[in-house]
Amino acid sequence: RRRRGQVPTCVSAVHTDAGKVVVGYCGGFVGLFDGVSGTLENVAGLSARPQVAWDDVRDAPCDVCAQPNKITTHTSLPLTVSVHEDGSLRLLDLRTWHNIHTQQAHSGPATALAIQPSGLQILTGGVDGFVRTWDVRKQAMMLYETHLHSGKLGEACCTVAFHPTLPMLASGGADGRVNILSQGVR
Repeated sequence: RRRRGQVPTCVSAVHTDAGKVVVGYCGGFVGLFDGVSGTLENVAGLSARPQVAWDDVRDAPCDVCAQPNKITTHTSLPLTVSVHEDGSLRLLDLRTWHNIHTQQAHSGPATALAIQPSGLQILTGGVDGFVRTWDVRKQAMMLYETHLHSGKLGEACCTVAFHPTLPMLASGGADGRVNILSQGVR
């Protein structure tokens, strides 16, 4: 659903509440919607203003640097994870609507995101060509990084995924490469 000045950039179902959907907006905001009625239930700012009213932000100019490029929710915790145009990785608590962690994940825009089915790791990719895994239990401490993609047309890593049952991950990039990696036990 389009809301006046704010343009949606990404969307995800809330895994801990099948009736909800989170939406990222170009201004760096995240909205929580009821998936059945389409009603906006809450809005959070992922920058200096943690919780905001929709009327205060709906016509705000889009801050492209803050925009979330991908968003997903944790498999078992009330947690939203997003990667942004400024290269940051951000964790938003869906109970309090506070941004509980922000860190620089990539040197350029972060463009790909996945959460391990167990919920213990986050996988990100960016235009810097790196794929990185992060530990959810340790406030997203980086566990592993590898340069897997070369840039093409301003893009590099376009998508990442964890295997649902095996210790494997995959990435796909603008360079036309698909990489499948085995993960060691961590």
